[in-house]
Amino acid sequence: MKLIFFGAGYCSKYIIPILDKKFQIICTHNEKIRPEIFDKDCNVTRITFKEFTNNVNLIKDATHVINSIPPINGKDLVYEFLISLKNQTYNSIKWFCYLSSTSVYGNHCGRWVDEKTIIRPKTLRGKSRKNVEDLFLRFYNKKKIPLHIFRLPGIYGPGRSALDKLIKKNKMVIRKKNQYFSRIHVEDIASAIICSMNKVTPGEIFNITDNYPCSADKVTKYAARLLNIKDLNYVDIDSSEINYKIKDFYSDNKKVSNKKIKKY
Repeated sequence: MKLIFFGAGYCSKYIIPILDKKFQIICTHNEKIRPEIFDKDCNVTRITFKEFTNNVNLIKDATHVINSIPPINGKDLVYEFLISLKNQTYNSIKWFCYLSSTSVYGNHCGRWVDEKTIIRPKTLRGKSRKNVEDLFLRFYNKKKIPLHIFRLPGIYGPGRSALDKLIKKNKMVIRKKNQYFSRIHVEDIASAIICSMNKVTPGEIFNITDNYPCSADKVTKYAARLLNIKDLNYVDIDSSEINYKIKDFYSDNKKVSNKKIKKY
């Protein structure tokens, strides 16, 4: 078995170590290649994306693909690469995963959304993700590549948590009334990926969330209690201290359901 992990970043550190040891794994990176301590034991080869696309033979016998590269100007590098190839070049693929984002749902004023909810993204980030999802869905319908789309919310885990933020002396707490965000622990993403590999369901879309949506300030205040930090800096979302990108991020308000993925 051969896995191509396009854009092997934070999530890859938790997915690769729990994969079947029979896998040959090729990880692509933008420019700077970052080896991991598990590379030798997990049979990992790391190259740049450009080096990969310059050698078409690397994908010819691939059985599994994870695409974790974010959109660039509404386009996807992996999609552009695949459509440039002949069908027989990638017909060995048994499972193809695109890691998308719950930003595709847009703003739902704090209501629950699931995979059947009509998606109407308003942010540039959400529109770009929707565009790439549509590209891969059309590719699936036309070429029958075994596509699986996973919509991820905010990812947390070692080095990426409210605790880490406070330890680094970032004590700002943004407040917005009745605002909800969904989250997912990186190890739960890894578990869902393995589950999907073992039960292939081409064409399906799944939300991977922890099903405990809440405001960002609630999480930060809880982390502060654990660390016995009391001098938090509370700032309202409308404050001039908050930049446009953060305000844009806060314009989406929804609770993302994980009921579908739990059935599998």
